[in-house]
Amino acid sequence: MKKLLFFVFAIAFTSAVSAQTLTTKSLSKEANKEVKKSSNKMDKNIADALMKDEGLQKEAIGYLSSNKETKEAVSKLVKSNKGSSKGIMKAILGDKTLSAAAIDYISSNPELLNKAMKLVGM
Repeated sequence: MKKLLFFVFAIAFTSAVSAQTLTTKSLSKEANKEVKKSSNKMDKNIADALMKDEGLQKEAIGYLSSNKETKEAVSKLVKSNKGSSKGIMKAILGDKTLSAAAIDYISSNPELLNKAMKLVGM
């Protein structure tokens, strides 16, 4: 009788742990989706702020011009847009790599991020 009771208890315990694992996995997937959605929204807000504010444009262009990985591409954009900050920024945001670098720079700098969020009303 004790063996049967122990066996039933073991099955019940295993089922409970299995159910928790499935719930945790599905919650983790949902959390990841929400984080990605929130991140995409923030990236879009930063891109909007970069198009609105010349100060942010100059900061981002300056950073990209001094970064070894993006320096060459930005210098080509500067030449082709003849120094127009808005034109350069539009070209930067049109390029996935440069856009990601500019947005990462703004989002990693608390002062610039705060300024960008104020510009978009957040």
